[in-house]
Amino acid sequence: MGNFFEDLVHQVMEATMEEDDQRALKAKFAKLRGEVINDVRDIFPHGQITPPTLGIRGIKVRLPPKNPNDPDVPDISGPSIAAGIPEVINIFNAYAQNELPTYLIHVPDKRLVGRNEVKRLFRKEIASITEEAIHSRLVELNESCPTAEREDAIRDIIKNTVKYAVFSHRWLDKGEPTFYDILKSFRPYGYEKLVKFCEKASEYGCRLAWSDTCCINKDSSTELEEAIRSMFKWYRDAYICIAYLADTTSIDDLHEDVWFTRGWTLQELLAPRRMKFYGRDWIPLTSDVNDKENMELMAALSRATRIPLDDLRHFQPGTNNVHQKMMWASTRTTTRIEDVAYSLIGIFDVTMMIAYGEGKRSFHRLMEAIIHKCDEWQIFAWAGASSSDSAAFPDSPRCYLPLDPVDSNDARLPSTVWRGDRNIIMTKRGLQMQVLLVDLSLQEATVYEKVGTTDVRTDAYSNYSAGVVDYWCYDASGDGILQPEQEHLCVLLRPDARNPYASWWKVTTTNLVTIRTEDKLRRTLTTVFL
Repeated sequence: MGNFFEDLVHQVMEATMEEDDQRALKAKFAKLRGEVINDVRDIFPHGQITPPTLGIRGIKVRLPPKNPNDPDVPDISGPSIAAGIPEVINIFNAYAQNELPTYLIHVPDKRLVGRNEVKRLFRKEIASITEEAIHSRLVELNESCPTAEREDAIRDIIKNTVKYAVFSHRWLDKGEPTFYDILKSFRPYGYEKLVKFCEKASEYGCRLAWSDTCCINKDSSTELEEAIRSMFKWYRDAYICIAYLADTTSIDDLHEDVWFTRGWTLQELLAPRRMKFYGRDWIPLTSDVNDKENMELMAALSRATRIPLDDLRHFQPGTNNVHQKMMWASTRTTTRIEDVAYSLIGIFDVTMMIAYGEGKRSFHRLMEAIIHKCDEWQIFAWAGASSSDSAAFPDSPRCYLPLDPVDSNDARLPSTVWRGDRNIIMTKRGLQMQVLLVDLSLQEATVYEKVGTTDVRTDAYSNYSAGVVDYWCYDASGDGILQPEQEHLCVLLRPDARNPYASWWKVTTTNLVTIRTEDKLRRTLTTVFL
């Protein structure tokens, strides 16, 4: 009926009006039609069927919610922003399209906006950036960083203009608002928590906010993968991270909060430069603007997580200190098995394909990505179940165990020494590495198991060989050295009759195994494939 009426009006207009008048009236009709559709969408966000008990024919409203990343949203590159500085506009466009999260919450009205919409929302402020403001910011940056350039100043102004807050919290068992809940204006039980988060974000001057429950379109594998791979960076670049510890009442009982047991909250703790912690009922735990500057709270966080203060405050991602970082993750759990690995991608600054459904193989692939960039022997300080794809890798971070610190600048050795194989690589035959082999049946060394914090001497492994991974090297001769009465970490090996190419098979142990020798032992290194 609606289409018939509209066609009839158009026919009357064409028969009785000039072309210019027709265009003007059609434009008014189009505007009115759009306003009516938006009004209906607001009233019936899900569509509605009239109950038959009313005695009238049912009417079903089918108005799908708008996509916040709809390309029809006006872009900033239009003529209305021509007054802005072209260089600033270009940098802002690149920043919004490549560095901002795919979707954000527009804090004032709690609706999702995409990158194009963000451009539109901030285009006037970006266009008003002046040369004087750029010069002033560059002078400020040069005081702390003499190498800062004009582009750095422009980016700094843009980031401070288009600032957003991120949310760190423990998910409810049910009721967390989803991507489509927010699109359809539905308000589940957890919506009030989202509103509180937005209120706190607004207090920090953020008109944009990001929450993992509702700002990721999980129906799109492409968008989900981008979110998981970019999440660490999004938390790092956020103006403030709002952390809600629902079980905490004060700094004293902070360590009991379930927030510390979740896998994803580890990167949410390490990545942000600025954080604000709230306890139960949204009571702030400190009076500071940035809780990473509060030493009392940071000390409590360090005790709860066993993460050093410097890492809590100024963490740098990368494949250094792999053993230590795996220890931080070893007590945490995730709902999906794959998230054990995916939640660590940003912390180790590696990249890998996201493939839900692969199970524990995801952690094996994470270890492969790490080993390509890591040259630390401590990566082998684990025990227990190995990956089904390689005996060289554990099946989860829980396999990593405490290791006594080792002084790598031993006074008895030249300062140019190195320790362990620094060229470990993955091959088709397995993990290739050089070890110093010690036949334990010859009783050249004393074997210990690390049970908790205690070293327990054992003879249970006398039928195996020890592949020492932290031997000393001080020249390019191809020899390794074990220092007398010094603890050396090893993997237990036995001949592999089933695989003559690999030669050795790694033996599974419950605890870490170390050896000590009474005399200095020098031996040619052996290449093994695990």
